Amino acid sequence: MKTSTQTPPPARRPARGGPSRRARKHRQPSTHSPSTVLAVENRLRVRDDFFGNQINSRELLQPFNHLPGILYFVKDAASRLMAISRDSVARMGFKSEEEIIGRTVRDYLPSDLADKYLEDDQWVVSHGRPRLNIVEMWYNEQGLRDWIVTDKYPIRDARGKVVGVIGTVQTFSARRKLLAHLGPVGNAADFIRDHLGEPILLSEIARHAGFSERQLQRLFRRVFGMSMQQFIIQSRVQAAIHELTHSERSIADIANLCGFSDQSAFTNRFRNVTGLPPRAYRERYLAKLTPRG
Repeated sequence: MKTSTQTPPPARRPARGGPSRRARKHRQPSTHSPSTVLAVENRLRVRDDFFGNQINSRELLQPFNHLPGILYFVKDAASRLMAISRDSVARMGFKSEEEIIGRTVRDYLPSDLADKYLEDDQWVVSHGRPRLNIVEMWYNEQGLRDWIVTDKYPIRDARGKVVGVIGTVQTFSARRKLLAHLGPVGNAADFIRDHLGEPILLSEIARHAGFSERQLQRLFRRVFGMSMQQFIIQSRVQAAIHELTHSERSIADIANLCGFSDQSAFTNRFRNVTGLPPRAYRERYLAKLTPRG
């Protein structure tokens, strides 16, 4: 009797992890049926037509002028200002929005502020992603420099290309109330600002905030992007800028008032931050105030 050489069929593998992919496909019909997908596309098209053809963008921004504690701005891809909060115009010393529309920040702000803003704008444009919780300097309601928190988002056209930036600004103190994890950093920042004219020890700041120096330094870098020492210097320079532009105090008196060890140290620190020595900064500011005849 001849033995069969036919290879037996392979044994079926036991099912693992529940029903097969085919079984799952039949048991769970897709919720994204052609009619559902078409309905979604139609609704999105209505939305895009509404915003693209019927909306006056300036009227769309009007409600933001009445939100307490929040300012806005809109810029194109070249960082030229397209729209800005009414209150922001006054803070920068202008009378109307038309005076600054179409300009970049280099045209109406000091270089130490403008360069940082432009860098962040172009990062958002080139990466197509938002930058949130940027802690930096700007002007408060009194027209004085103060710490703010900025959020910047990309603006895209109908094809998805980034064509600009839209952002909001809040004072650091107002934003800190909404962000509990900034508590110790906010306490430390307030302590520094209240003692600018005195020698400030990092250990004293940490003790006031209830953290170790190491922990507080780490939190400071996360929130401000700088060390506590750098924050102290920046805050002293900003206080000095106010004195230079709003008082007739001598350079030496301002150096002492703002906590610098001597006039030479003040001049060096001030130049590193603003690009100008104190006297030249004051002269440039006064020259802008002098009417051209």
